[in-house]
Amino acid sequence: MERELFPVSPNKGEQARRKLLLAALKKIGEKGYENASVREIADEAGQNVAAIAYYFGNKEKLYAAVLEGIGGYLRGVFGRVAEDSRAKLIADQLDPESAREIIKRMMRTLLGEQLEGSEFEKIRLVMLREQAAPSENFELLYQAALKPLHELFAKAVSIATGEDPASTEVVFRTHAMFGQVLAFTLARATLLRRLGAKRLEHSHVETIAGVLDQHVDLICGGLNATRQS
Repeated sequence: MERELFPVSPNKGEQARRKLLLAALKKIGEKGYENASVREIADEAGQNVAAIAYYFGNKEKLYAAVLEGIGGYLRGVFGRVAEDSRAKLIADQLDPESAREIIKRMMRTLLGEQLEGSEFEKIRLVMLREQAAPSENFELLYQAALKPLHELFAKAVSIATGEDPASTEVVFRTHAMFGQVLAFTLARATLLRRLGAKRLEHSHVETIAGVLDQHVDLICGGLNATRQS
């Protein structure tokens, strides 16, 4: 699966459509859906306003296409680890130890997207806005990507900890684990100030990944041991 945002062929029309999607992503991320005008989006894309109507119909449908594209990107990012996880689940090969490894892979995958300059950097503001105040189109993103990924991660967490996968506690624990990684985007300014650095480098990411691996082992191993005692 593609890891590029809004992947298209070299066709001129498709390239123009992609420019509008990227422009909408940027402007809506910066100003919000209501405040980002079609004129600003078209100008950012180097297109005329009529191009939005031609390719999408209207601003609402343009934004729906943006969220659908984000969902496709997220599925692409987690594609390999998600496929491996589902294959192990089907084959009943996901024991607590292998489940912890799946969790680590998922967290490392998301962490790798936190580096500045990645495609994740482009979707960050829109994702934050949709979480803080979901739009009418949030369901597109939720059903296509967020829900299946969260459910898969929760299944791995439940096996790693010995907890009920349908329990509210597992949903919370899964969200908390994801949150550890997202903190490096949401609170990056504070972290960089503490490090005296201008950006997160690959060496930082490797150190962070090691810390998160330790957290997974301690949390999952400790909970599993408690339930078996």
